[in-house]
Formats: sequence, C-alpha cells, structure tokens
Amino acid sequence: MDSKNETTIWLFGRGLSCSCGLSWTVPADWKNLPRDGQIERIKYAIRTEMGASNVDISCIQRLLDDLAAKTSNGRRHRFGTTNWDYLLQREMLTRSIVDWDGKLPTWLANSHVTHFNGTAEELETNKNRSPFLLEEDAFDVRTWSAEADSFFNFMIWARRFVVVGMSFECDTDRFLLQALGKVEDDLPIGESSWLIINPDAGALKKSCQAIQEHLPHATIKSVCSGFSDWQDDGYPGL
Repeated sequence: MDSKNETTIWLFGRGLSCSCGLSWTVPADWKNLPRDGQIERIKYAIRTEMGASNVDISCIQRLLDDLAAKTSNGRRHRFGTTNWDYLLQREMLTRSIVDWDGKLPTWLANSHVTHFNGTAEELETNKNRSPFLLEEDAFDVRTWSAEADSFFNFMIWARRFVVVGMSFECDTDRFLLQALGKVEDDLPIGESSWLIINPDAGALKKSCQAIQEHLPHATIKSVCSGFSDWQDDGYPGL
C-alpha cells in the first residue's frame, strides 16, 4: 500500500542526540562571532563530537531493528530532524549498503533523513538540502529547499506522527508548526494523531500546547520519558 496516510512521520529533536551521548551545545561566546564563522565552527565541532568514544548509537540501531521486525504490513516510516548531527542518517546509509543491498525495505517510506535546519555533514553539493540555521535565527531567515519542501508535502497528507525530544521553542522550529497550521482545515494533517516523547515535563507540556495551538483538531498523547527509557518500556503509546 503506497499511501501517505499509512506512513508514520518521525520528528527527532535534541532528545535523540542526547540519548546517543551527543549532548554538545554551542558555547555562549561563539554567538558573538560572524554568522558564517559560527556555522563553520559548529559543523566542525559536531563532526568531532560524533566520533567521540562516549557516543553510542545503539538506541538508533535498536529503533531500526524494532521497526523492521514489528511494523505491520502496509505501514511505513519516514524520518525528519531539527538536529545538525547526522547520526541517524549515517546509520541508515550503513544499513542500506550492508543489510538492504541498496533496496528500500517495505517498512520504510524513504531512506533519507530530512534535516530541516541543515546538517554538519560534509556534502559535495548543498543545492537541494536545507540551509544551516542557527537557534537564534528568525523564521524569515529560512529559505526554500527541495529537501524540506518534499518532506513538508508528505507531512500534510499524513495522519500519524511521533515527536522525540522537540520543544518547538525557537523560531526556526515553530515555523514548521505554523506552516502546518495554515493547511490544517483542508488536508489530513488537520485530524492527525501525535505522540510526543520528552523526559522534561515542562518541555513536554510546551510541545503539546504548541502542536494543539496550530492543529486544534489533532489528537495528542504524551510520554514523559527519555528516548532509550521509552524503548525499554516497549514504546508505550506507539
């Protein structure tokens, strides 16, 4: 069944990175640097941190294994992130080469992980990818990209969403909900169901409120838990 309505959209925020041991944050004094200089420092720092010994992607590997084993026929998954790191994309590429023989598994809608706010990955070309956005950037800094546009057009026809570790507090993240809210009366997204996972009760509440504000007819469930703990508990709510 090739239907967007049968696809679960996963949106990963900082919670996934932290669960992998990648809890790096931008040093305060870097924010005084010219924008381009700050971006280059951030990209280099994240690539360095991704190779650190404390980074453990077993929770990502476990998620992909569990989705492969437990996804019912006809249901598929698609991934997007506001993170700059590419831990999930790197593992997806490894699976594609080693396990999937370059073929897309039936439980996966797309092997590409959409990066809404750009990526620290070194790319040969960035013409189709989202531009790199800083947390303090205003929403109007965002420019059109084929990558984000394709994912957004998929989202508005979807009915099932899982959000991991996102609070939608910065302008660049709120922009996504604002854009979805503009079409919620006319498309399936308006009556979609959302499962929100966050270990911070305050951030969890804010996420739920933000989604409900922009999608008033959506159904929202929440789990106050870290990503790995949620996995250990058997993915409650999913």
